Amino acid sequence: MDKLAAEFILRPASAETVDPTPTTAADAVNGTIVKHLQSINNKFVINIVQHIDNVYHFHNLIFYISEKLNLNSAGGTDFFNRFWLKFPLVPRIIVRNNNSSANSSTSIRSLISTPSLVMIFTTHHTDPIMEVASQGLKGMRWLKTIFVLFPYLSSSEYHDNFDTFTQFSNIFRDVLHWAWAKQFINTFLLTINNNVYQLHPYPKLSILNKTQQWRTWDFYRQYNNNMMGYPLSTPIFDDMPRVFRGADQKTVYGTSAKLFQGFLQFVNATMLDTTANLTIKSFDLPNLLELVAQGVYETLIHSYTDLVGNYSVSFSYPIGINDWCLMVPYRNDSLQELYVREALQDNIWLLLILTMLYVSFAIWLCTPQRPRDLSAALMQCICSLTNSPPIFILRSAARRMRYLYMVLSIMGLVASNMYISKMTSYFTSAPPQRQLNTVQDIIDANLRILVQEFEYNALSSRLEQFPTRFLKQVNIADANFIQQHRDLLNATYGYFVSSDRWDTIVMLQKHLRVPVFRLTQICTGPFYHVFPMHLDSHLRSPFQNFILISQESGLGLYWKWEAFWEALYMGAIRMIIVHEQPQPLSMSFFSSMMRTWCLGLVLAGFVFVLEMKWHQLVLKEYFLKLWNRLRRILRRRRSIRRK
Repeated sequence: MDKLAAEFILRPASAETVDPTPTTAADAVNGTIVKHLQSINNKFVINIVQHIDNVYHFHNLIFYISEKLNLNSAGGTDFFNRFWLKFPLVPRIIVRNNNSSANSSTSIRSLISTPSLVMIFTTHHTDPIMEVASQGLKGMRWLKTIFVLFPYLSSSEYHDNFDTFTQFSNIFRDVLHWAWAKQFINTFLLTINNNVYQLHPYPKLSILNKTQQWRTWDFYRQYNNNMMGYPLSTPIFDDMPRVFRGADQKTVYGTSAKLFQGFLQFVNATMLDTTANLTIKSFDLPNLLELVAQGVYETLIHSYTDLVGNYSVSFSYPIGINDWCLMVPYRNDSLQELYVREALQDNIWLLLILTMLYVSFAIWLCTPQRPRDLSAALMQCICSLTNSPPIFILRSAARRMRYLYMVLSIMGLVASNMYISKMTSYFTSAPPQRQLNTVQDIIDANLRILVQEFEYNALSSRLEQFPTRFLKQVNIADANFIQQHRDLLNATYGYFVSSDRWDTIVMLQKHLRVPVFRLTQICTGPFYHVFPMHLDSHLRSPFQNFILISQESGLGLYWKWEAFWEALYMGAIRMIIVHEQPQPLSMSFFSSMMRTWCLGLVLAGFVFVLEMKWHQLVLKEYFLKLWNRLRRILRRRRSIRRK
C-alpha cells in the first residue's frame, strides 16, 4: 500500500457500463426517444473541490461511484489523473457497491479522520449507489458531501427543449430531496454545464441555483443557526416534572419543556403540537421512541433516562446523568424503646455472662470454707454485680483476698465501664431508625412497587440484583396512574425514580418535619438523561451547542425551580406545609423509665412488707425471750434478798 495514499477499489466497473461521452442529438428508434448518459466538466469539479479544500483542508476523500459509470473510459481516466495530481497526499477510498466489508459505518469510521469530504457520483436518486452511500455513511451523514450528477437525457442542450429541461429539473431536484430526506445536511450538487445547486431547507425545503455566482464560503453554511420559523412537530403529554400542560391546555411547562422551548428560540424554530393525531392518549415512551426511530418525528419535547439503551433511535447530547433508585415510604417509628433495646444487645449479654463466670470462679477459688460451694459463689457474684451488700464470707486479710480484689477491680474496669460508656453514647445521640434500604427489607415489608412496563423489563433483566421474589411485588401501571400517586406523595407504594424526579420530591418534602419518602440504596446506573433524536438529524449540532450553553450558564437549575413553582401554581403537585408549634415532651416519651420505676417500686414495697413481717416475728420472739429473761433475773434477785 502506498504510504501517501490509501486507494481501495472495491470492485471494478462491469463491462456493461455506459460510456459517459455525450451525444448532441436525440435518436429516434422505433418511435421512442433514446436517452444518453451526459458527462460533466472534470476540470470544473476539481476546481470547486480545490477551492473548498483551501478552506477546510480535508484529511480523507471518500468516493461513492455508481456502477453505471465506466472508470476505464477516457472521461474517467482524465478525471482521476487530474484529481490525483491536485491531491496527491490525501488518502482516498473508492466504493462501487455494497458487496465489500469496508462499506459499513464501522469500517468507514475506522478508516477516516475528520475533516473528510464525500463525493457521490450518481445518475439518479434511484441509483443503487445512493443507498450504498446512505448505509455506509450512517451516523456520519453530517460529513461534507458533494453529489456529482450524470443525468440520462436525450440531449445535453436541455435548454432547447421544454420536456428535456423538465426531465433535468426533476432529476437534480429528486437527488437533493433524497439527500435531505436522508439528512445529508452539508451538501450541494454539481452537474452538466457547470451547474451548481444548493439546498436551503428552512423554513421550507428549496433549491438555490448557484451556477453564476457561487463562492467558496457559500458552501456548507450553517443554515440551522436560523431556521426561519421551521415547524418542529412533537406530541406533548404530562410527564412531571419534565413536561406538563397549564390550565389552558396550551401552555407547556416543565424542565425539559423549558430547555426545548429555549432551543426553539435559539434556532428560530416553532413547535407544532401533534398530540391529537396520535392514538395513544398518555405518555408511552417506547411507542414515542419508535416513532422517532421511524422518522415520523425528528425529536420530542420529552426527555428520558436511557435505561435500556437498545432502541434504534439516536439521542441528543446528554442534559444530565441520572441514577435510577427505589423511593420508599419513610418509617416514622418512636425512638423511646430503642435505648434499652440497643444497650442490651447480644454482645452486652455475652459480656455480662462471661463476667459472671469469671468472678464466680474467683470467689469459689478464694473461699476459705470447706467444702466450697459453687452455687453460693455464683449467687455472691450476682449480688456483687447488682450492688448488693458486700461479701461476708471472705473477711480475712490473706493473699487469696488480694487476688479476689484484683479480679473484682478488673471486672469493674472492663465490664462496668464498657457498659456505661455504651449507654452514654446511646443517650447522647439518637439511635438510627431502621428504614427500608435493601432488597431483603422490601421483601420482608411486602411493599408494593409501581413501575411502567419498560421499567419492569429493565428490572427483570437484572435478576442478580432483583430476585424473582422481589419482582412479584412489582406492579405494572401506566404513566398517568403512577404520576397521580407519586406526585401526590401516596405512601402506599414504592416507586422507581430517576435523579431529576427525586429532586422534585425533595422540594415537596422540604418543609416537612419528617419526610414522606426516602431514597434507598437500591439503585442502578448511572444513565444518560437525553432527548430522543432521529439518526443523523439536522438538529444534532445546534441542539448540542444549546445544551452546552444552558449547562454552562446554570439555566438548568433555574428552569428546575421555575418548573417546580409553576407546577405548584397549576395544581399539578401539592406541597405539604406543617404549621404545628413545638410541643413539650409528654409522659409517654418516658414510658420505659416510668415502667421500670413503677416495677421497682412494686418490688421494693413487696420486699419492705416482707422485711416488716420478718422483723415483727423476730422482734416478737426476741422481746418475749428478753422479757422472760428479765423476769428470771428479777426473781433471782428477790430470792437472794430474802435470804
